[in-house]
Amino acid sequence: MQTYEADMIDLTSSGENTPDLDSCCKKIMSSKLIIAKLLQAVVPEYTDSEPEDIVNMINNVSVSETPVDADIAPVIQSESTEDSSIMEGKRIYDIKFTARTPQDRQIALIINLEIQNNFNAGYPLIKRAEYYCARLISGQLNTIFTGSHYEKIEKVYSIWICTSPDEKHRNTISLYKMNRYDLAGKYIDTKQDILDYDLMNVIMVCLGDSHTNECRGIIRMLHSLLVAEIPASEKKRIVHEEYGIPINREFDKEVDDMCNISSLYINRGIEKGKINMIIEMYKNNIPIQIIANVAHLSVEETEKIISDNT
Repeated sequence: MQTYEADMIDLTSSGENTPDLDSCCKKIMSSKLIIAKLLQAVVPEYTDSEPEDIVNMINNVSVSETPVDADIAPVIQSESTEDSSIMEGKRIYDIKFTARTPQDRQIALIINLEIQNNFNAGYPLIKRAEYYCARLISGQLNTIFTGSHYEKIEKVYSIWICTSPDEKHRNTISLYKMNRYDLAGKYIDTKQDILDYDLMNVIMVCLGDSHTNECRGIIRMLHSLLVAEIPASEKKRIVHEEYGIPINREFDKEVDDMCNISSLYINRGIEKGKINMIIEMYKNNIPIQIIANVAHLSVEETEKIISDNT
């Protein structure tokens, strides 16, 4: 019997209900063991924990499916990943979950995981990530805390896996967080002081060229899974033999789907330049039918490329 992870890395061959690339990536990254490997590598609270232990601290993993109206007391510990506001429209969290910390099992983190294909989206990506953190904080009103009980606010992380960063960011992992700086006098923080203000954290995991020494550890694992144009069998070998990820039927299927969809793009000549052109036209509000005609693709293929890259 295969594990969840292997179940996720042969459905596309049927030609029916073919999933899109974005959905495959999200399903792969929603594996608790893969999340645990990521948390151990990039989140300070889990540095000294083993992935197998971290798995048991992760709860309420949800992938973008169900809408939630944030203005009508949404419950964070729910199946939903949509954060919708009457005034602000709708946003979708790729993956959202809660996790207990190994230092104090009573302390919970709220974590959002995003897979970002378009690094230069016309705005600073870090600002979008900070906005997501702010929404994770404000969304706790009437769910985690009520009234003036701000002491109950839980720490949040927004982790972004950037699959196509610019050259200077490739193979880097960066943590952005709130710090205190003395403008007059000097005060040494207590542990509680830090817990009280260290609430919003952004982590940018920028993948890159696999042929460099910097592409190792969690970066190599994620690059092998999400980016590298290698056969599905090789992806599964790398994550299984090098990173100890069990291969089960569903994980196996998702990796095969992802590789087949990527191959479809390549075989149709949909190279990065054409994809960038399609995204740029879409951002300029050009109708999908016109974009498809210019790119010599079907409307369905064009919509899938836009979905996978925005």
